[in-house]
Amino acid sequence: MSGAGSARDRLQRDYRPAFLRFLSRRDEPARHAGYVLGRSAVAAGQSMLDVVAAHHVTLLEVLPDARDPAEVLAMSTAASEFLIEVLASFSMTSGAFSSISERLEDAQRELAHLRAQVARDAGRAAG
Repeated sequence: MSGAGSARDRLQRDYRPAFLRFLSRRDEPARHAGYVLGRSAVAAGQSMLDVVAAHHVTLLEVLPDARDPAEVLAMSTAASEFLIEVLASFSMTSGAFSSISERLEDAQRELAHLRAQVARDAGRAAG
């Protein structure tokens, strides 16, 4: 099995118990477990699509356990809250990447400016 496949399998395996814990408690430790799950997915190089797929599979597995439409609504609301926690790491990573990318572009512009200045100075010295 490929590394990507095993990472997705691991995510799916870990997603369900973390979600079920959140579904039953909806407390801060359960939220944090979702955040940690997201951080692990980011660290493993998984995409948001991998996380959403694991979320979808898990939700489809647990929704049939709902006793009535009100419970389906409560489970769906909890699922949305949990997914937001899991995806928070992706959002932070994306924001950090954007910031680093902007700084790199600034540094490249500054380097181009310095190169042009060195070239002008060298031209004056030669002339």
